[in-house]
Amino acid sequence: LSTMVWRSGWAVSMVALAVMVADVTAFAPSSLMPLRQLNSQKLALGTPPAVRSSRAAFGVQMAAAVDVEKLIEKAKSAKNPKAPKRIYKAVKKKSGAHSILLEFSRDEEVPEHKLDEISLNFRRGNVAAIVVDTTPEGGEEDLAKFVHEQQFWGANEFPGPCPVIWRGNVKGLETVAKASAAGAQGITIPVSDFEDGESLTELVRGCHALGMEAVVEVNDAAQITTAVDAGATTVCVRFESNVGASFLSYAAKALLPDIPDKIASLAAVKGRQGGPELEQTGVLVNEGFNGVLLTDFVGDCRDSSSIRYTKYILYMLASKRSKNLQINELKAGSYGYGAGAGFTHPSGWGGEGTHL
Repeated sequence: LSTMVWRSGWAVSMVALAVMVADVTAFAPSSLMPLRQLNSQKLALGTPPAVRSSRAAFGVQMAAAVDVEKLIEKAKSAKNPKAPKRIYKAVKKKSGAHSILLEFSRDEEVPEHKLDEISLNFRRGNVAAIVVDTTPEGGEEDLAKFVHEQQFWGANEFPGPCPVIWRGNVKGLETVAKASAAGAQGITIPVSDFEDGESLTELVRGCHALGMEAVVEVNDAAQITTAVDAGATTVCVRFESNVGASFLSYAAKALLPDIPDKIASLAAVKGRQGGPELEQTGVLVNEGFNGVLLTDFVGDCRDSSSIRYTKYILYMLASKRSKNLQINELKAGSYGYGAGAGFTHPSGWGGEGTHL
């Protein structure tokens, strides 16, 4: 009897261990197929928000525990580090198809909130990368949430996790180290903040030493040259101006010939315009940019319209079959996309009260 009890206890322990492994890796032995199927159903339905939030908070604590000073020393001591290529390849695709990057920039008056669903939709929409604005209060926590959702849950899905890029006030290698500690795969660096080419070179090399990529922001031909000389492999033409978005797209197009062919080229287009962002994106990628970054794309995920907007934009901009992006239905009107053309705009699109 005692032997039977011992064997029974051992069997229970092994089943418990298998459940733990299945919960973490989404895998269970074939002899425990019901467990594997149950776990797959759990992944498909999603984990309760409270569980995801607690795991994201744990991720923030882990990032904070990383010794930033040691990362700074590692960045300084590296000699001729090799540039990673993950973001570069996601932007400059061998197929010639264009890429789309989306930016999350939380509105100042919006409190911290759950980002799991929008992160999931970014990934399933096959975006090349997610740019997170870390300048608002709690912005660094926002980035950590995206990193956690992409790395923890994206590993169980196709096409896999999206790279997350830190965007904020870059004050030197300390910021690069903080971004690395938070789990970012890249960081945006405006050339205008580092006109000294030597300083920019140090930052780009520091990124490479820590396994990150620098997406260098430029707004004129001279800055493009500075970025390339500093070792940047990806540049983004981005203007900080209140001038009309259509004019800025025209200005970006004029700079494209100054970007060497070996460099991955991006152009920034303002998101949430109510339709014109589609036309501007089409013009830029058809002109020859490898991809477009839609800025200020989402600022508040509490409104369900943010999900509808994301799905609609990514559906319209998806172009797997052709290098050229065709948007024939676009016609501006009083309610944004499709108004006056007999096309019913999706819920959450156009109009003053429907944007995020």
